[in-house]
Amino acid sequence: MTEPIFDDSTPDNPVVPAGFSTGWKGAYRSGMTAADVSIPFPAELLIPEHEWQARIEEMEERKSRASDMIEQAGVPVLNQQQTNFCWAFAPTMCLMITRAIQNQPLVVLSPASVACPITGFKNRGGYGGDSLEYIIDHGIVPASQWPQTAIDRKYATEANKQAALLNRATEWWSLRPRNVQEQISCLLRRIPLSTGLNYWGHQVCDVDPVWVNGKIGVRFRNSWGVEWGQNGYGIRQGNKMPGDDMTCIRVAVAT
Repeated sequence: MTEPIFDDSTPDNPVVPAGFSTGWKGAYRSGMTAADVSIPFPAELLIPEHEWQARIEEMEERKSRASDMIEQAGVPVLNQQQTNFCWAFAPTMCLMITRAIQNQPLVVLSPASVACPITGFKNRGGYGGDSLEYIIDHGIVPASQWPQTAIDRKYATEANKQAALLNRATEWWSLRPRNVQEQISCLLRRIPLSTGLNYWGHQVCDVDPVWVNGKIGVRFRNSWGVEWGQNGYGIRQGNKMPGDDMTCIRVAVAT
């Protein structure tokens, strides 16, 4: 893969292409605390920094990265278009990838089915904690029953509520803000991250650790379709790499 690289030499406000949007407002809404959805990353799963490069090279050689499993399972790149729902698209992508890693059947899911009930069916930005909490409690409707960007109450049916329950997070972790060891340890274990970035006002899905130009980096999947980056992928390094809000869906409900 040859993806665009965001690092200390790139602008602090990456360009948002015409026809697209961001929308991340932070980790938690006013009145909500980390304790509402937070389960800390287990210290015993941390991987020492001196092992990172060798582990990454082994994963690349064996094609055992999360991105390899994404391609094998045919998990598509999502496209938020002009919705301000990146904060729902990123965790939705995490759940789809987690299902693929668990060898569950591919189901394309609808981020709008998460964002719309939270925003009152308004096209506005939101918080990472809100979307994770909703996915834990209510799940995500398949895109075949609720289009990915549809802001329309006609899809809020009882049948769709029941369908969403088959696509929930049952185990999750909340990483400490900008904690690189937790971030890389998760990705080395093929656990994708829903990552909010203050400098971009955007939430993306981190999928792989990478070793590029002699240093650590993160491959992420954006929610701007396959035309963005390299088939939807980009790389972050340096100060652009750590997330200001990082959560992972460890286990998806089995269907």
